[in-house]
Amino acid sequence: MYLSELLVIMFLVLLIWFWLESMRVNEFARSIGARLCRDNNVQFLDDTVQLSKMWPGKNSHGQLSLLRHYRFEFSNSEMHRYGGEIILAGRQLVSTYMDAYRINEL
Repeated sequence: MYLSELLVIMFLVLLIWFWLESMRVNEFARSIGARLCRDNNVQFLDDTVQLSKMWPGKNSHGQLSLLRHYRFEFSNSEMHRYGGEIILAGRQLVSTYMDAYRINEL
């Protein structure tokens, strides 16, 4: 019985660690999205990012890492919404993408 209790406790600790790390990475992705929008003079909508995919992969150093794909929306006017994407390997930025948009939209 002692071994099974120890395994349950280890599983719960691992689950809590994963949840906390996911929250930190999500906040990091949100700050990247906000900075991308600020640098491109567009509005970062809803001040949030959404996790859309998660898979095992490798970071730029060839180390095994959990890759996370986040989506966000931005606008250059009140009429149109555009999409953007952020891919992170752990807390390392892998790539970003923003939809094409018109600069001076009426």
